[in-house]
Amino acid sequence: MLEQKIYSLQDAAIKSDYTQKEIRRFVRLELIPSVGKDEKNPRFDEYDLQWIRTIRHLQHCHMNDDEIRRYAILYAAGSSTIPERKKMLDAKRQELEAEIYDLQSGLDFISYRQEYYDRIRRCDIDGAAQILLESDMCMF
Repeated sequence: MLEQKIYSLQDAAIKSDYTQKEIRRFVRLELIPSVGKDEKNPRFDEYDLQWIRTIRHLQHCHMNDDEIRRYAILYAAGSSTIPERKKMLDAKRQELEAEIYDLQSGLDFISYRQEYYDRIRRCDIDGAAQILLESDMCMF
């Protein structure tokens, strides 16, 4: 039988690119479904390390600790919770898509203004002509 590798808090921090303090917080907040302990110190297996990587992805999706904990609880409860987990992810996806839309609008505005300023510089437009150009584009 293969023996499963067990990692210390320090090893888990190195492997996950989180600090030990952050991982302790994850354990305290029960964001990782099942963490073993050796006396007082948490011990991590490959499953736990995968959950730590999952936490990073969920954080990148702007999930807060309560949402991540809820997701972890649902996951630990088994496949009967798949519809609820999918619903959570669907809602987060919609939020992210709206944020991406807003960010893209901001980038479009910046690109437009940069192009506008480049045109002004290329044509060496004087101040009066620049004011006229600005007034034509008052929405920007």
